[in-house]
Amino acid sequence: MDHSVPLPSNLPNTISSDSEVNAAYNQCVALQDQAHIMKLDPPPRLSTLICARILRYMLVYAPSDAGCCNITKDIGKCADDEKLLQLAQLIYDYFIGLFKAAKSQTPESSFYTSGPLFDTNEAAIAHIMKESPMDQRTAKVHALVRDNFRCVVTGAVDFTACHYQRQLVAKVLDKKLSSFATKAAYIFPASANKGISSQDSLKHEYVVNAQTIGDHLAGYDVRQELDGIKIHCLENILTLAVHVHAMFDRFDLWFEEMVDMQHTYRVCGYPPSIQLFPPTVTFTTDDPLHLPLPSPHYLGIHAACCKVAWLSGAKDYIEETFGDIEEMQAMASDGSSAEALHCALIHALQGEPVF
Repeated sequence: MDHSVPLPSNLPNTISSDSEVNAAYNQCVALQDQAHIMKLDPPPRLSTLICARILRYMLVYAPSDAGCCNITKDIGKCADDEKLLQLAQLIYDYFIGLFKAAKSQTPESSFYTSGPLFDTNEAAIAHIMKESPMDQRTAKVHALVRDNFRCVVTGAVDFTACHYQRQLVAKVLDKKLSSFATKAAYIFPASANKGISSQDSLKHEYVVNAQTIGDHLAGYDVRQELDGIKIHCLENILTLAVHVHAMFDRFDLWFEEMVDMQHTYRVCGYPPSIQLFPPTVTFTTDDPLHLPLPSPHYLGIHAACCKVAWLSGAKDYIEETFGDIEEMQAMASDGSSAEALHCALIHALQGEPVF
């Protein structure tokens, strides 16, 4: 199903009416209007329509004024349609592609697999807080503590935690709360910083490009904040039920910060998927210093990527390509498998299997 939205002819009043922005927007509209008659050899991997819409919606939904300024200048520097298509494909591969990477599986916490049984939540939390969140295993448990052992969207209590906390079990039974398996959902994927070595030059080059373009479009240096083990900081993690986590990773769920309501967000996404979720969520923590909340900046960048992917048609294209990969028995001799191969190579560089 095509969920893309054509570009309106006029610049939306939600963004700057600066002459440079207007000129860049008009370039995107012109590219869209002539998409049906353009004949390029070789043809672009992405359709001209998708490319035009990626650029336009990046202008509209850039996560910051600096990001909007950067994409405006990028579009303005494109001397012809071919350069515009190349720019859109870079954003697809290195910005949308970074977030679309299959997120790493979060290992079950050693606290759960070998820890003692606790009478109270306080005793369990004291045991957990002995370790610093320096890897996926400990970061997941620290995020659970911060999020009160619940999915931040549905409120469902973590199923495994119930097995180790008598007080939590009693609360679930008394209040008839739902209980599900949860995962630590990384806003920026942990795989972006995993397994990079000087010998793995291709993967290193991909990650550097993705991080550089991500910083460029975000308008500030995310890479420095999340370098190395800092990718596991709690500002980059939410506790989500397994099915909610899958939606978050597939661009079907994102969070839009509400003006003048600190750490409160609209729950946004594909309407049939989110209709049973609360319309808003407020993130809280009892210890802002040691258990900080998810970063509004990181969530804003993720939300921008989701909206660009949905409205441009890039998400539908991604789903179709991954479907082709899953069904592929062998490479086609006529070259029609080229995009599926390109997608598989990109995800191999991201460190995640696709087959």
